[in-house]
Amino acid sequence: MERSYYFTLPQAYQAVDQPRQSVSYPIRNANERHWTTQFNSISELTFDGRYGYLYYYEFWMNQEENIPVYTSMGDLHLVYPLLSNSPLRQIHRSQEFVMDFVEGRGAYLYLAKGEYKLKIPKGHHIMVGFILDAGLFRPPANRHFSFLQDLIIAKKAQSKRSITSVTFRVGIITKRQLKLLFSRINPNILDNEHLILKHMIFLIQLSRFKLRDDGHEILIDRARNLLQLMILHQGAKVKLSDIAEVLLVTRHHLNDEHKKHYGCKFISYRHQVLLDHIASIIVSNDKLLATAEECGFSSTTELNAFIKKQTGLTSLNFKQLQ
Repeated sequence: MERSYYFTLPQAYQAVDQPRQSVSYPIRNANERHWTTQFNSISELTFDGRYGYLYYYEFWMNQEENIPVYTSMGDLHLVYPLLSNSPLRQIHRSQEFVMDFVEGRGAYLYLAKGEYKLKIPKGHHIMVGFILDAGLFRPPANRHFSFLQDLIIAKKAQSKRSITSVTFRVGIITKRQLKLLFSRINPNILDNEHLILKHMIFLIQLSRFKLRDDGHEILIDRARNLLQLMILHQGAKVKLSDIAEVLLVTRHHLNDEHKKHYGCKFISYRHQVLLDHIASIIVSNDKLLATAEECGFSSTTELNAFIKKQTGLTSLNFKQLQ
């Protein structure tokens, strides 16, 4: 995907082969660049994927800096400020656009073509971003992303005005997912683009559950939908505490709500969704180990035990039934 976001560093910054400090979230096979001055250090890691462009900036600043930023075309961005003791502020040079990047608050942006200034205060800061293909949000998949429609329309029209979405929480699950993606990028394998797209779609889907409830969906249905999404992506690794963390409730509350609306414990629903996920995968794999790995189990023994407990069948008999 074409890159459209560039820093124009002041002349005082010198390119170096190795940064003074180690990057906090290394990205496998990324293109790396590092710059230093007497007081500041900046590291840039980028990866050009077919369906999304990934960029990562880490700043170690002993002096505040204003960095010119240029965008060569209007693009849709998903940005995660992972670390910052005070906000980074991006300002368009010729229009009334100001965006504060605050630790723990992600955002979607449409950044119009033009010149910006990024104000970086003293301190240690990390910002991760994706340039997204707006085609990901075509109907009917866009029905859950009404909060992005103005940005998507602006991208398609190449609007001259930059706009942002509402912000959303960035928690431990998002950080865990980003680190997992960073560790798996490998342009030497055929399914690398599929892997990047899969992780990126999961992050996009996850973001909508971090927004304030719009009233169209009761809490337990949001929890069930989130559980389905996470099991599809992570399988047996998903815990009910993960769902509770995203929705800012307790496991006990989710369990009570599930029993009230659906007549069974939430953990029972989790096991059924996971079993259905296994059933959809097990028939296409010759070896049980491949199914175990794809479904998030640590071993075939763990997979066997889960199937036996839920169905009373061996894994082979369960596979034959599908």
